[in-house]
Amino acid sequence: MAKKIGNKKHEQFFGMEKKMKKLILICVVVVLFMVAGQGFGIDFNDGGIHSINYSEGNVYVDNGTPGMYTKVNLLNGGYIHKFFAYQDSRINISGGRVGLSLVAYDRTQVIMTDGQIWYLDAYDSSQATMSGGTATGDLIAKGSSHVTMSGGTATGDLIAKGSSHVTMSGVTVMGYLEAGDSSHVTMSGGSVLGMSVSNSSQVTISGGTIGSDGFLELVASGNGKLIINGSNFAIDGISLGFGEITSIFGGVYENEPYRRLTGTLANGDIINNRFQIGNNAKIVLIPEPATIALLFLGGLVFRKKH
Repeated sequence: MAKKIGNKKHEQFFGMEKKMKKLILICVVVVLFMVAGQGFGIDFNDGGIHSINYSEGNVYVDNGTPGMYTKVNLLNGGYIHKFFAYQDSRINISGGRVGLSLVAYDRTQVIMTDGQIWYLDAYDSSQATMSGGTATGDLIAKGSSHVTMSGGTATGDLIAKGSSHVTMSGVTVMGYLEAGDSSHVTMSGGSVLGMSVSNSSQVTISGGTIGSDGFLELVASGNGKLIINGSNFAIDGISLGFGEITSIFGGVYENEPYRRLTGTLANGDIINNRFQIGNNAKIVLIPEPATIALLFLGGLVFRKKH
């Protein structure tokens, strides 16, 4: 009886050993596949037009070859692990998926109308336009890049750094808008979860929706400037005219009390958000065009009467 039990234990041990070897083999294959996908790729730098509707590792366009204007189209069914665009290259994404990063350098132009990327990094003087599709990570503008978004969805944050310019008119950003350094952001539509304006950056809002997550809704710090174009403004229910709103204590924004700004933006959207202002930052309220016209006409009438 003891011998039979010993045999059973022996069989169980070797059965488990076989399973472990099989599991290790599967893990090795998966790792090798991932390494291969990350380490190998293809270069396009011939000035031609190339369409990708198949799976590829890393793709490099016009790396070290200025003035070629090589165009790469990512189509339905296509997959690129990492996408690097340099010099004067042209990238069109109308379908497919970029598994990790889409990085644009130099004077690259990127147009995204559909498809999916993880995140976008726009450097130097590159230009990126998004009118559709999905970014499942962050959208980041750096250097002197220009990023224009009229549609699509970003599930991460929208981050503007350096002296970049970002224009929003319709995109849905499920994370925060973070403007830093000397960046400029213009928002006339679309939506963000919250907004942070810091350093010497400037954000101008004339439309769109700023979410209300109860924490980071509107924050201005450093020398940041948030310009809001609209009418019927009030703070904590008290009506106020146009002009600047500044810090109460003059220190960091975390030590500032929450205040609530309400009003109507230039395009008719409602603003109703808590805000904090720190250091030398400011929120500047300016009248929308119709109000400017009324103020101008009112001034003329006043002059005629006097």
